[in-house]
Amino acid sequence: MGWWLVGLALGLPWAVGALWIRCAWRDAPPAGLWPLALGYGYILGLLTVTFFLRLQAVAGFAPDFSDPLIELIVLGAAGGWWLWYRGGVAGHFAFFGKRWSQQPLWQRIVFALLLSWLLWRVTGLALEIWWRPLYPWDAWTNWAVRSKVWVELRQWAPFVTPQQWLADPAPAVYTVEAWAYPITVSLLASWPTLAFGNWQETIANLPWLGAALALGLGFYGQVRLWGATPLAALLFTWLLLSLPILDTHIALAGYADLWMAAAFSLAAIAFFQWVRTADRRQGVLALLLALACPLIKLEGTVWLAMFVPALLVVWLRGRPLRVFAGVVMILAIAWWWLGGMAFNIPGLGHFTLRPDLIEVPYLGRFALGYRGTWGPVWKNFFVLANWHLLWYLVLVSLVIAVPKLWAERWRRVMAVFVGSCGLMLFVLFFCTDAQQWAAQYTSINRVFMHVVPALLFWVLTVWIPPRLGEGSTGSVPYSGTLNDG
Repeated sequence: MGWWLVGLALGLPWAVGALWIRCAWRDAPPAGLWPLALGYGYILGLLTVTFFLRLQAVAGFAPDFSDPLIELIVLGAAGGWWLWYRGGVAGHFAFFGKRWSQQPLWQRIVFALLLSWLLWRVTGLALEIWWRPLYPWDAWTNWAVRSKVWVELRQWAPFVTPQQWLADPAPAVYTVEAWAYPITVSLLASWPTLAFGNWQETIANLPWLGAALALGLGFYGQVRLWGATPLAALLFTWLLLSLPILDTHIALAGYADLWMAAAFSLAAIAFFQWVRTADRRQGVLALLLALACPLIKLEGTVWLAMFVPALLVVWLRGRPLRVFAGVVMILAIAWWWLGGMAFNIPGLGHFTLRPDLIEVPYLGRFALGYRGTWGPVWKNFFVLANWHLLWYLVLVSLVIAVPKLWAERWRRVMAVFVGSCGLMLFVLFFCTDAQQWAAQYTSINRVFMHVVPALLFWVLTVWIPPRLGEGSTGSVPYSGTLNDG
């Protein structure tokens, strides 16, 4: 019975999330909608489960599988009724799109071969998760420790600082190195084990396999909605899911970075779609996943801030944008001239912003100053096998993209977003002590992994022009606003 409940624990949030996303499209489903719904639905469904578990803890109830299950059933029933009420479900399950049978035979053959390759690869990764005990360092020293304590004790035992733990004579509190990090990833590992009835490492790792599938499905669905053919969409999905560093984080389930990559990049891709079409449904998807980033890792707050410059370009045009940019430049010069600033925000803590030092609560202290690490960066990206030939493709795409920036305004907005992410990563790895992560060949790859799916989608927009997807009648372009040169 335990394994059936595990399947229900992972399958029901997935189905509920996909169902509600499908409900947002009142018209006939465009090509790529169901892959998109399945991809985004899994991430949002599992994140909703963690919200229910948080409510359980706040209400003072012990960790339990049944209460969130009931809430999911109610959500699923409401979504099913809403879909039926708005037109029924007949004809709503086209996966490849109406024109699949009209594709040339050779494209369908190549598509089938690529899909078979991907299924074979995912099967291998699934076996890695199934056979391998909990292995990643961060998992068995931080994320899974909290999950195991909660599941085995059947109580929401608090995790505190090492000093508080040493000072507490009662065995009622616990500590880990990342005690201040959000609990979302630990809740994701706890959920299926609560369904099983006791702690089991393989079961705790299964949500990571679903996250990988969701990332691939959501990416494929968005590429189809962009207007790519099934073969082109699957080719770019294959480029994504074949990245060695990404596959490593799937096989070595337990790290938070796969969830960070899925949430942030799928949010960014939905944001790109919203920028081009003004489709509010895409905007809502982007907003929900972007707001979830700080709940996955503390660094998610920084990734959330990457949307701000692009949004300013969306909302401000012409003279207001130039005035705003001038004010920001003046303030930056004044800040530099005065040597920075320091202030306290009640409830958040002390902030220090100086040309040589940044201190932010939870994120820590960063000593600023240029540190040259081009050698390790070059080797990680262009020599070692972590990324295959991805970064060569990115360089070529950058050259091709520059002349196109003046064609459509949405291209400039996307460029601002990609540029903001690149600038932030440059400051992190070239101007702070985090340059050691590059020099030691450690975290640089997994931090970049957070943005790579979105970056690959941007590369696709350089090579494949957008067009209205099959059956898509709900999108309203930014005529005269973002499409205006």
